[in-house]
Amino acid sequence: MSNFVLTKQHLREILIFCFNWKKSAAEAHGMLVEVYGNIAPTDKSCRKWFRRFNDRDFSIEDKPRFGQPKKFEDKELEALLEEDQSQTQEELAESLGVTQQVVPVRLRAMGMIQKQGNWVPCELKPRNVKKRFFTYEQLIQRQQRKGFLYRIVNGNEKWIFYDNTKKKKYYAKLGQSLPSTSTSTSRLNIHDSKIMLCIWWDQKGLVYYELLKPGDSIMGDRYLLQLIRLSRALR
Repeated sequence: MSNFVLTKQHLREILIFCFNWKKSAAEAHGMLVEVYGNIAPTDKSCRKWFRRFNDRDFSIEDKPRFGQPKKFEDKELEALLEEDQSQTQEELAESLGVTQQVVPVRLRAMGMIQKQGNWVPCELKPRNVKKRFFTYEQLIQRQQRKGFLYRIVNGNEKWIFYDNTKKKKYYAKLGQSLPSTSTSTSRLNIHDSKIMLCIWWDQKGLVYYELLKPGDSIMGDRYLLQLIRLSRALR
């Protein structure tokens, strides 16, 4: 078993490597998350280090802090939560430039607690339901007069993640409802493995699909080759 211990210095050296490789901070963050999962630094942290590298400062040590720990006003914390209520305590502390230990203390003093978003059904307005019903009837009648659905082939690309869906937590005051946008979203697991699925289907079902190799992307040459293979599958 390996005795390797991951440190902040190691992660920052990787960021220097990505910077010299002409990668963006967002790309570097994605690579670290793919390898180290939740242990990887946040996107904000990667951007902060890239700003230092742009200033030709490649020191990976934390800058010394002098005097008393920085204090912040509750209004600063409230402003950050108004931007995004799902930020973690680590992200809030980093944005405020304070230690992570002081954030939960101020959150409790402000009466903020963590709530978890719930799944909600997608309900259409009666007017939209009538429009869809009318469209369905028209399409069925057209299909009965002269079939046309057999001529339609649908295609799509989608990332397939190897993880479990989890709910996000949001900060809100006791009795306060969550924002309408706080629906549950998938959270990357420690492995964060994914693969691109390209798929085509018609009225009878699956026609053709491909699972791309890691690192492959949909470019012009590949898309042309996929269309050729799809044509063969249709024939």
